[in-house]
Amino acid sequence: MLEKKTFVGYLVAVLLTASLVIAGCSGKNQSSTTGSAVETPKSQKEIVKIGIGYQAPTAQTWGALIIKNKKLYEKYLQEKYPDKVFEIEWFNSPSGPPLTNNMIAGKLQLALMGDMPILINGEQGQTSRNYKSVFLAFDGKGVGGKNQAILTPKGSNIKMEDLKGKTISTILGSSAHRMLLVALDKYGLTNEVTIVNQDVTVGMSNIEQNKIFAHATWEPYPSLIQTKGIGDVLLDGSETNVDYLDGVVADRIWVENNQEYAVAFLKALIESHKFIRENPEEAARIFQEESQYPLDVTKKIVQNVRFDAAIYSKDITTLAGSRDFLKKLEKLKSIDLNKFVDDQYLKAAFKELGYKYPTDAELKGDWIPLK
Repeated sequence: MLEKKTFVGYLVAVLLTASLVIAGCSGKNQSSTTGSAVETPKSQKEIVKIGIGYQAPTAQTWGALIIKNKKLYEKYLQEKYPDKVFEIEWFNSPSGPPLTNNMIAGKLQLALMGDMPILINGEQGQTSRNYKSVFLAFDGKGVGGKNQAILTPKGSNIKMEDLKGKTISTILGSSAHRMLLVALDKYGLTNEVTIVNQDVTVGMSNIEQNKIFAHATWEPYPSLIQTKGIGDVLLDGSETNVDYLDGVVADRIWVENNQEYAVAFLKALIESHKFIRENPEEAARIFQEESQYPLDVTKKIVQNVRFDAAIYSKDITTLAGSRDFLKKLEKLKSIDLNKFVDDQYLKAAFKELGYKYPTDAELKGDWIPLK
């Protein structure tokens, strides 16, 4: 077992790096990341700058890591616009809310984030005067909550019934919080525990130092804490059968004014997913290089996360359930998912790539096998 400071220091370093990067984004001149064309002397090519937000600490958004590493977005943009120069500015965030803040400020045009931040972003886009947003596609999907877990200190031998009267931590309003409540209800413990708000760094530290009974979170943290040998999985989120979804939101006005840029990004996303399926070893290595998590952890992510952009009816139902969850917590008032989700750009991307998008009948059923 590693010394306590080793793991906590490691996790803090990963999250601090993300925080510093997004802080740098916030401090940049807005004109450098507007996503609009900047006129240059006639002797030079036109320069277009596009800001993209992602989350290295959240494994289900790691399609972005492949796009970034392999420069897939630049490839599709350059194919379409050989007379322009595209400068893609990537901004790594420790969580979803800072990405939404930077989108509202006009610093990011695209962002990959988890289901709860996606919904809050969507509400902002439907209620704000100067910001409109649109949901374009999914990235990582966790089947039935498989990529979430309730963690306990190593060797504590805690069982679900032992949580009665105890304190559990999670990020309130997160997908892990929703998973935790479903699990507690399943075991008749909904009103028998105290749930406190703790971010990942604090929650993992408390698990490591045996200061809390349990902490609910998402990948890559369950795999990381087991790999480091400082925690156990008490309950796999798949017991709750609530899918965990991450996806892509965009500035709607930017998309409408730059439809080809949006489609090019979705083509890059689709290719990144295909790359992960066909090159699992290299994908894991890229995940490790870009996220700084151990290779053993990133290999598990390749195996356990379904990287699939398609928007199924069941996915919208899952988002609707998360919306109702956030409304109950008074973290969200309302959002019209029919107006927020727009699959026309995703379908165009599939068509341009020569790939078959799931049929209407398939989209109404369960996820089909990925090829």
